[in-house]
Amino acid sequence: MRGLSGAVTALILVVASVVIALIVVGFAFNLFGSFGSAGAVSPVGPAYIYNSSNVVTLNVTIDNRGPNVSITSATINGQTISPSNILVYIGGSSKSVNYIPAGQNPLKIQFKGISFNTIGSGPVNIQLVLANGQTIYITASVTT
Repeated sequence: MRGLSGAVTALILVVASVVIALIVVGFAFNLFGSFGSAGAVSPVGPAYIYNSSNVVTLNVTIDNRGPNVSITSATINGQTISPSNILVYIGGSSKSVNYIPAGQNPLKIQFKGISFNTIGSGPVNIQLVLANGQTIYITASVTT
């Protein structure tokens, strides 16, 4: 029985190396963005919180790589807010929705029933618990 020739072995190694290199480059440049992160929801960039008409508002951009997902509860500096006291506005819209939309969107999330005095001067720690079981952690700066 004869073994593989040196040329065939070298060809196999070259092909394997190219495939591995393409996979590494794909992950490095996020070409497989949805692979392993389907449904992941995360904040993007800075977040700001302020008080307006006795309603605490969070300005944040959220990247949702899955379908629309609702917020089941929120905690701001240890104070829990029920979903009935949470309103989400997409971009500059004046119509509220009860979910975080798919894609990357600037959001205004309003929290009713919380005193701005409990927030302090910042930074503010916010946890959003989502219907998909994920919890988003956001640190927001206080603005006026």
